[in-house]
Amino acid sequence: MLRGTSILIVDDNRQILELVKHVLAEEGYDISFIPKGQFLFKRLAAQHYDLVLLDINLPGISGFELLAAMKSDPTYNMLPVIIISAEEEDETLAKCFDLGASDYIKKPIHHEILKARVRSVISASRFHQSAIQAQKQEALRARMKMLSSQMNPHFIFNSLSSIQEFVLANETDKVLDYLSEFAGLMRQNLENSMLPHITLSNEIQFLRTYLKLERTRFNNVFDFELRIKVAAPETIMIPPMLIQPFLENAIIHGLRKSPRPGKLVLEIQETEESLKCSIMDNGVGREASWAIPKNGHRSMAMSNIEARMELLNMEFGVDVFSVAIEDLKQGDEPTGTLVTLCLPNDLH
Repeated sequence: MLRGTSILIVDDNRQILELVKHVLAEEGYDISFIPKGQFLFKRLAAQHYDLVLLDINLPGISGFELLAAMKSDPTYNMLPVIIISAEEEDETLAKCFDLGASDYIKKPIHHEILKARVRSVISASRFHQSAIQAQKQEALRARMKMLSSQMNPHFIFNSLSSIQEFVLANETDKVLDYLSEFAGLMRQNLENSMLPHITLSNEIQFLRTYLKLERTRFNNVFDFELRIKVAAPETIMIPPMLIQPFLENAIIHGLRKSPRPGKLVLEIQETEESLKCSIMDNGVGREASWAIPKNGHRSMAMSNIEARMELLNMEFGVDVFSVAIEDLKQGDEPTGTLVTLCLPNDLH
């Protein structure tokens, strides 16, 4: 038995309706019925059904026409349909299956055959839908893994350039410190990119190292502060490399171009159902940044973040991942940018 399953019966024969309803209701199915085909799509739009039992010989619109219309509609073409009819000619049966019917029951209806075929069709449909969903989820995870592994190549190239400059300036201590931090960051990025979720504490460690390297690379033109208002970050799982692109964007397009001493604040606080990550900088602001020539460079990390957010929301079926960007101003003067990233705090 498949309790909690909804079935819609379309038949103008009151005796058939009562019989089918009685037999299937005893099995625990939720049964609805309509006597005319013209009500079918209105009913389907109003309620979810797992199966339709459809009579061929209906007044007005025939069962064949309704079946063809359902299977040509992307909204309902995966909904299984069992045809009910007193006819059993080979041509009729062939037409039903050609149009997409899942099975066929002949009148007069045998109780056990009805129950067995309904159970079989619903089970097959659910197995098929589960298989499709599993394939979609696997494809989504593969694409997200690919996107999360794409550390900005400009960051890697520029970091190596910074190491080269330290070597040429004979700053051995800086070279050793930078190489050590850089190697650790690359190793952690590689490990994280292979996982769908990592602990928030691991992500914070990664971000702290990343910000230290960027501050060194840009000759300490900015300082940063991490405000972690989470009771147990080691128990919270989040997607890797979701926060870093916004930090990178603040540094590259805001703080690096600012004439004043830069300040970058990352605050992470936990609410009952989500994590709220606020990234605030006192850089030049978006309008001024857009006006500055980019030399053809567009951050790869930022170019894939929208795709990752969309994929994550598709995976969870609801828009639980969101981002909002606010231009900070004092009067008409830009004073920086605030990015607010929200994500669930119960990923496991």
